[in-house]
Amino acid sequence: MWEIWLAASVAALIIVLILHERSVRRRFKEAQAETRENRALDQKIVRLYREIEEMLDSFEAYVGEVHEELESRRNELLTMSRQATTLYMQVMQPGVFAPKPQVEEAPPPGEPPAPLDKPAKKEPRPSKKGETPAEEGKPSRLSQRDRAELDRLPGKGQKIRYLTGKGLTMSEVARELNIGKGEIRLILDLDKD
Repeated sequence: MWEIWLAASVAALIIVLILHERSVRRRFKEAQAETRENRALDQKIVRLYREIEEMLDSFEAYVGEVHEELESRRNELLTMSRQATTLYMQVMQPGVFAPKPQVEEAPPPGEPPAPLDKPAKKEPRPSKKGETPAEEGKPSRLSQRDRAELDRLPGKGQKIRYLTGKGLTMSEVARELNIGKGEIRLILDLDKD
């Protein structure tokens, strides 16, 4: 009887060993498959990393090209702006497109001088807080040609820039445009920014 028991024990032990070996083999194969998958993933990651590096390098090269192109266009625009300013200054000289101002001849010694027409006074604009009313009573320093050019300009800002460019003081600009000094100061300060 003990022989049967021993044989059954040995058979059970063999069955356990066989099952254990199969389990170990299955786990080993799973580990190998997982290792292969990890290697494949690692290779994909390395490939993606290289592609990203190549894309970044090409992007940096593209940004460099765009920067150079923008810089060259900026320089072209600056050159064109300088040329336009030079042309404008040449055109605005008396005698180029507008006739030179005529100097009035003095009347003969025996005749009294002709009466000058008094210009109509502008009504002072009510001042806002922080503004001073424009000064009145002083003669204008603008020529007829400058006044005609001033009338052609569309906005207050352009008129203010034009008059200050002609060398008029803030008070004179305020008087010419009938606006307050605060508004002029604001527009000139905005130009500085």
